[in-house]
Amino acid sequence: MNAEPLTPRLLLVDCEPRSQAMLDKSLARLGLHGWAVIEDAEIALTNVDGVIVELDHFASPRLLEAARVAGLPIVAMTHHQTLSQIQRARRLGATAILNKPITQHTVYTTLAMARTLRERLTELEAAHDRLTVQLDQQGLIARAVARIMVSSDLDEAQAFERLRSDAMSRQLTLVQASERLLAQMAPARRQGGPS
Repeated sequence: MNAEPLTPRLLLVDCEPRSQAMLDKSLARLGLHGWAVIEDAEIALTNVDGVIVELDHFASPRLLEAARVAGLPIVAMTHHQTLSQIQRARRLGATAILNKPITQHTVYTTLAMARTLRERLTELEAAHDRLTVQLDQQGLIARAVARIMVSSDLDEAQAFERLRSDAMSRQLTLVQASERLLAQMAPARRQGGPS
Protein backbone atom coordinates (compact mmCIF):
# COMPACT_ATOMS: atom_id res chain seq x y z
CA MET A 1 0.00 0.00 0.00
CA ASN A 2 1.53 3.32 -1.09
CA ALA A 3 0.07 5.80 1.40
CA GLU A 4 1.24 8.97 3.07
CA PRO A 5 2.14 8.68 6.76
CA LEU A 6 -0.68 9.37 9.17
CA THR A 7 -0.81 12.30 11.53
CA PRO A 8 1.60 11.76 14.44
CA ARG A 9 -0.10 13.89 17.11
CA LEU A 10 -3.73 13.30 18.04
CA LEU A 11 -5.98 14.82 20.64
CA LEU A 12 -8.19 12.23 22.35
CA VAL A 13 -11.28 14.06 23.61
CA ASP A 14 -13.66 12.82 26.33
CA CYS A 15 -12.64 9.17 26.02
CA GLU A 16 -13.73 6.86 28.82
CA PRO A 17 -10.84 4.86 30.38
CA ARG A 18 -11.39 1.59 28.47
CA SER A 19 -11.61 3.37 25.12
CA GLN A 20 -8.55 5.43 26.03
CA ALA A 21 -6.56 2.28 26.79
CA MET A 22 -7.58 0.64 23.49
CA LEU A 23 -6.73 3.80 21.54
CA ASP A 24 -3.38 4.22 23.26
CA LYS A 25 -2.47 0.62 22.42
CA SER A 26 -3.53 0.93 18.75
CA LEU A 27 -1.88 4.33 18.29
CA ALA A 28 1.39 3.15 19.83
CA ARG A 29 1.51 0.22 17.37
CA LEU A 30 0.99 2.68 14.53
CA GLY A 31 3.74 4.98 15.80
CA LEU A 32 1.25 7.72 16.68
CA HIS A 33 0.90 9.74 19.87
CA GLY A 34 -2.30 10.83 21.57
CA TRP A 35 -3.02 13.30 24.36
CA ALA A 36 -6.16 12.85 26.42
CA VAL A 37 -8.30 15.86 27.33
CA ILE A 38 -11.74 16.07 28.86
CA GLU A 39 -14.55 18.55 29.41
CA ASP A 40 -13.40 21.46 27.22
CA ALA A 41 -9.92 21.59 28.73
CA GLU A 42 -7.87 24.56 27.53
CA ILE A 43 -5.28 23.34 25.06
CA ALA A 44 -3.37 24.91 22.19
CA LEU A 45 -4.16 23.23 18.89
CA THR A 46 -0.94 24.34 17.19
CA ASN A 47 0.81 21.01 17.79
CA VAL A 48 -2.23 18.83 17.06
CA ASP A 49 -2.75 17.07 13.73
CA GLY A 50 -6.13 15.45 14.39
CA VAL A 51 -8.84 14.75 16.94
CA ILE A 52 -10.63 11.60 18.08
CA VAL A 53 -13.70 12.35 20.17
CA GLU A 54 -15.87 9.83 21.98
CA LEU A 55 -19.49 10.75 21.23
CA ASP A 56 -20.93 8.63 24.02
CA HIS A 57 -19.14 10.77 26.64
CA PHE A 58 -18.84 14.06 24.73
CA ALA A 59 -18.48 17.16 26.93
CA SER A 60 -16.17 19.49 24.95
CA PRO A 61 -18.19 21.60 22.47
CA ARG A 62 -15.82 24.60 22.52
CA LEU A 63 -12.74 22.44 21.95
CA LEU A 64 -14.36 20.63 19.02
CA GLU A 65 -15.50 23.91 17.48
CA ALA A 66 -11.95 25.25 17.75
CA ALA A 67 -10.61 22.06 16.11
CA ARG A 68 -13.18 22.35 13.32
CA VAL A 69 -12.31 26.02 12.70
CA ALA A 70 -8.61 25.10 12.68
CA GLY A 71 -9.33 22.59 9.90
CA LEU A 72 -8.22 19.56 11.88
CA PRO A 73 -9.49 16.13 10.87
CA ILE A 74 -12.03 14.98 13.45
CA VAL A 75 -12.95 11.34 14.05
CA ALA A 76 -16.05 10.56 16.09
CA MET A 77 -15.83 7.33 18.09
CA THR A 78 -18.99 5.52 19.19
CA HIS A 79 -20.48 2.17 20.21
CA HIS A 80 -23.56 2.72 18.08
CA GLN A 81 -23.37 3.89 14.48
CA THR A 82 -26.99 5.03 14.35
CA LEU A 83 -28.35 7.78 12.13
CA SER A 84 -28.63 10.14 15.10
CA GLN A 85 -24.98 9.51 16.05
CA ILE A 86 -23.86 10.06 12.44
CA GLN A 87 -25.79 13.34 12.30
CA ARG A 88 -24.35 14.39 15.65
CA ALA A 89 -20.83 13.57 14.42
CA ARG A 90 -21.39 15.65 11.27
CA ARG A 91 -22.64 18.61 13.33
CA LEU A 92 -19.43 18.43 15.37
CA GLY A 93 -17.33 18.55 12.18
CA ALA A 94 -16.31 14.88 12.06
CA THR A 95 -15.27 13.49 8.70
CA ALA A 96 -15.15 9.85 9.83
CA ILE A 97 -16.61 7.53 12.46
CA LEU A 98 -14.62 4.96 14.41
CA ASN A 99 -16.78 2.10 15.64
CA LYS A 100 -16.01 0.16 18.77
CA PRO A 101 -14.47 -2.29 19.40
CA ILE A 102 -11.30 -0.52 18.37
CA THR A 103 -8.61 -2.34 16.42
CA GLN A 104 -5.32 -1.14 14.99
CA HIS A 105 -6.65 -1.65 11.45
CA THR A 106 -9.85 0.34 12.01
CA VAL A 107 -7.94 3.16 13.70
CA TYR A 108 -5.53 3.38 10.76
CA THR A 109 -8.18 3.35 8.01
CA THR A 110 -10.48 5.73 9.88
CA LEU A 111 -7.70 8.25 10.51
CA ALA A 112 -6.59 8.04 6.88
CA MET A 113 -10.17 8.60 5.69
CA ALA A 114 -10.74 11.49 8.09
CA ARG A 115 -7.56 13.24 6.98
CA THR A 116 -8.31 12.79 3.28
CA LEU A 117 -11.90 14.00 3.66
CA ARG A 118 -10.84 16.98 5.79
CA GLU A 119 -8.32 18.02 3.13
CA ARG A 120 -10.99 17.73 0.43
CA LEU A 121 -13.48 19.66 2.54
CA THR A 122 -10.91 22.41 3.13
CA GLU A 123 -10.30 22.64 -0.64
CA LEU A 124 -14.05 22.88 -1.29
CA GLU A 125 -14.48 25.56 1.38
CA ALA A 126 -11.64 27.59 -0.15
CA ALA A 127 -13.18 27.22 -3.63
CA HIS A 128 -16.54 28.30 -2.24
CA ASP A 129 -14.97 31.37 -0.66
CA ARG A 130 -13.25 32.28 -3.95
CA LEU A 131 -16.51 31.87 -5.89
CA THR A 132 -18.38 33.97 -3.33
CA VAL A 133 -15.84 36.77 -3.75
CA GLN A 134 -16.10 36.50 -7.54
CA LEU A 135 -19.88 36.62 -7.36
CA ASP A 136 -19.75 39.69 -5.13
CA GLN A 137 -17.31 41.31 -7.55
CA GLN A 138 -19.58 40.57 -10.50
CA GLY A 139 -22.46 42.19 -8.62
CA LEU A 140 -20.31 45.26 -7.99
CA ILE A 141 -19.39 45.50 -11.68
CA ALA A 142 -23.05 45.05 -12.67
CA ARG A 143 -24.09 47.89 -10.34
CA ALA A 144 -21.41 50.16 -11.84
CA VAL A 145 -22.52 49.31 -15.39
CA ALA A 146 -26.15 49.98 -14.45
CA ARG A 147 -25.18 53.31 -12.90
CA ILE A 148 -23.35 54.31 -16.11
CA MET A 149 -26.32 53.18 -18.22
CA VAL A 150 -28.72 55.39 -16.24
CA SER A 151 -26.45 58.42 -15.84
CA SER A 152 -25.19 58.47 -19.45
CA ASP A 153 -28.18 56.99 -21.31
CA LEU A 154 -26.09 54.12 -22.77
CA ASP A 155 -26.93 50.50 -23.47
CA GLU A 156 -25.27 47.75 -21.43
CA ALA A 157 -22.46 47.04 -23.93
CA GLN A 158 -21.58 50.74 -24.21
CA ALA A 159 -21.67 51.21 -20.44
CA PHE A 160 -19.43 48.18 -19.88
CA GLU A 161 -16.99 49.45 -22.52
CA ARG A 162 -16.86 52.85 -20.79
CA LEU A 163 -16.13 51.16 -17.45
CA ARG A 164 -13.47 48.94 -19.05
CA SER A 165 -11.81 51.91 -20.77
CA ASP A 166 -11.80 53.88 -17.51
CA ALA A 167 -10.21 50.93 -15.71
CA MET A 168 -7.52 50.54 -18.37
CA SER A 169 -6.68 54.24 -18.50
CA ARG A 170 -6.26 54.36 -14.72
CA GLN A 171 -4.51 50.96 -14.54
CA LEU A 172 -7.25 49.56 -12.30
CA THR A 173 -9.07 46.26 -12.30
CA LEU A 174 -12.74 46.30 -13.26
CA VAL A 175 -13.60 45.79 -9.59
CA GLN A 176 -11.44 48.74 -8.50
CA ALA A 177 -12.88 50.94 -11.25
CA SER A 178 -16.40 49.91 -10.22
CA GLU A 179 -15.73 50.68 -6.55
CA ARG A 180 -14.28 54.08 -7.52
CA LEU A 181 -17.21 54.95 -9.77
CA LEU A 182 -19.84 53.90 -7.22
CA ALA A 183 -18.05 55.81 -4.45
CA GLN A 184 -17.94 58.96 -6.59
CA MET A 185 -21.59 58.74 -7.58
CA ALA A 186 -22.90 57.92 -4.10
CA PRO A 187 -22.22 61.37 -2.49
CA ALA A 188 -23.73 63.17 -5.48
CA ARG A 189 -26.88 61.09 -5.20
CA ARG A 190 -27.15 61.74 -1.43
CA GLN A 191 -26.68 65.50 -1.91
CA GLY A 192 -29.33 65.68 -4.64
CA GLY A 193 -31.85 63.50 -2.76
CA PRO A 194 -34.60 64.60 -0.41
CA SER A 195 -33.61 65.81 3.05
